[in-house]
Amino acid sequence: METPHPQNPFFALGQSVGLAAFVWGYPLIETLRTCRMMVGGPDGPQDPRQFPMETLRHKQAVNTSEDRTVVASATDLLYGSAWINLANGPRVVTVPSSVKHKGRYFVMAMYDAWTNNFANPRSVTAPNEGERFVMVGPGTPQSMVLPADLRVVNAPTDLVWMIPRVLVDDPKHLDPVFALQADMQVECPPQTHAGRVPSSIRDWVGNLKNPIDDLVARPSAAAEIAEHFFTNLCHAMVDTPAPEDEQGIVAWFKTARIVPALNFSWSALPKPLRDGLQQGLVDAVALIQAAANVDANALNKKPWDIHLHLGRYGNDFLLRALVAWRGLGANAGEVSLYGNCHNDASGEPLDGKHRYTLRFAPDQLPPADAFWSVTLYNQDRFFYPNRLERFSLGSLDKHLHRDPDGGITMLLCHEDQGDDPNWIPTPPGAFYLSLRIYEPSPEVKDWIGPLPSRIAAN
Repeated sequence: METPHPQNPFFALGQSVGLAAFVWGYPLIETLRTCRMMVGGPDGPQDPRQFPMETLRHKQAVNTSEDRTVVASATDLLYGSAWINLANGPRVVTVPSSVKHKGRYFVMAMYDAWTNNFANPRSVTAPNEGERFVMVGPGTPQSMVLPADLRVVNAPTDLVWMIPRVLVDDPKHLDPVFALQADMQVECPPQTHAGRVPSSIRDWVGNLKNPIDDLVARPSAAAEIAEHFFTNLCHAMVDTPAPEDEQGIVAWFKTARIVPALNFSWSALPKPLRDGLQQGLVDAVALIQAAANVDANALNKKPWDIHLHLGRYGNDFLLRALVAWRGLGANAGEVSLYGNCHNDASGEPLDGKHRYTLRFAPDQLPPADAFWSVTLYNQDRFFYPNRLERFSLGSLDKHLHRDPDGGITMLLCHEDQGDDPNWIPTPPGAFYLSLRIYEPSPEVKDWIGPLPSRIAAN
């Protein structure tokens, strides 16, 4: 007689592997899902917002509440995006001259398929006259001749997501930003393929919803979500093999038949194993959510929850998954630091039914050599639509009123405050804040920022 599922060893194995494989593989799947959304499927771009592989597409307007592709985006930068498949051949990247563009800040952040930020050519580190380099991946054909006069950047994976960011100091005058964007280039040398997408993106299975958010919205669809996630993961491990030092965990996944395979069949797995993998996925989602809550509410942490080691995660798979859920495409710490704030100074969750002030004393301003900003997000990690379309304030906002002592006090509330330049509108319910510090100075490791203070009701 078959053992009931909870005591069945295959169920237990599936549950254990399912939890670990989801936490480990979720960032990879999020990368592929985002790529599929941006470049399209087997027939290429089918939507005006999509663009081909190996094409650098720049935004021509500051992000608004209508932008809902990438969570936790910013308003003080104009973003770009290029999806590069180095299995198609090497790519030549052009970095603009900082002198030509009068020192305007930019960074051309490059991420591998696991979300590691492996390279950051930018205005403060690139040669003043700019440069060109050639990028190759582990699957770049060895027979291809590389330009002899260019330095070589080795990407950890064949799929690379490049996200250029260019400083916007005046949203009404973007021509200098456009000019800098135009000098960023991704070139496909002769005799290389262009536009061919990895098979795991071309043959994507299921909808294009974030699996964590999808499970939260549709808990009864756990079986469907698990089938699609683990099928996509097995496909993905063919295009993007695990790093050498992670082959041990991949060998463990194989005991539950989660293997690199384009012909993976979920229905061929024994039912106890499928049910265990499904339960493991549910457990993993709960773990990531719990980690986010612990991170937000820990009593012994500094305000603003600043992590100094984002962007390059090593074997911290839970942090990598947490960041991929909160905001895909985090920069390495030498470029920018991020801090989230979910509670007020009394430890209570931020909520738009209350009014808050956030005051930075003159000696408490974020230690940034480039710029800093505070951005407000809805609980869904997107901007809250409001009359002013104002979502952030920071060092670039020339209209901000300074306190008499030189500090800055921001007002956070839902009630309309007219044209108050220090007001960030909040939703009527829960929200959170994110602090960005670009080119952080060394003092940041000891910096302790203020938390929002609730204004007492009249």
